[in-house]
Amino acid sequence: MNIGSSLVLITSASSLLGGTLALHFARLGASVVLCDTDSAGLEETRKRCQDISGHIRAYPLSDYGLPSIQAMLDDIERHYQTVPDVLINNWPNAALPALTDHQPTERFIEKLALMAASMFTFGQVCSERMRKHNTKGVIVNVLSYNSPQDMPGIENATSMVSGFTQSWARDLTPFNIRVGGVVPMISANDETAHWAEVNDELIRNTEYIVANEYFSGRVMSA
Repeated sequence: MNIGSSLVLITSASSLLGGTLALHFARLGASVVLCDTDSAGLEETRKRCQDISGHIRAYPLSDYGLPSIQAMLDDIERHYQTVPDVLINNWPNAALPALTDHQPTERFIEKLALMAASMFTFGQVCSERMRKHNTKGVIVNVLSYNSPQDMPGIENATSMVSGFTQSWARDLTPFNIRVGGVVPMISANDETAHWAEVNDELIRNTEYIVANEYFSGRVMSA
């Protein structure tokens, strides 16, 4: 895929990785659409991107529910007369309680359910629009973290991203829509890992998946 002529939608654009992904794809010449429920952080990302490119648009969302996402994509379609051909489904990991933690089970369920529901809804709605417009698109599910303190429980989120990526690829391959995944590598040294370097590798892997026409159904670790 020619990134320079693509319309790229990035979720959680106010996050550390989301903002850096936005800057990276803006530098590559793509038209970049940003969204997030953190309106202040989103505006900061938009301003940084506009220093690089004039092809930036930002959408503050009240929530990640279906009506909010549909309304945003309706406006994108009106403005660009097309739909995003790249969805970077970026979700920062929220530290999840361990099995031995003395915390209510509901906290774990709520955090994981919110991430799963939000990621799935964006994937479903965007792929539906791509199919409607016969768009040869790509979805990249990206799991990141803003600091090493967000690492606990990342194995659970990684498994979810891997499962989504593989099943969506099977569903969408007949429609010429590719699906890939990018997750942080889990190792015994994660406590002292240089997480900024990990995020740089996540960005390189994301670009590789978008650009490589033969990549689909697999997850890359950084």
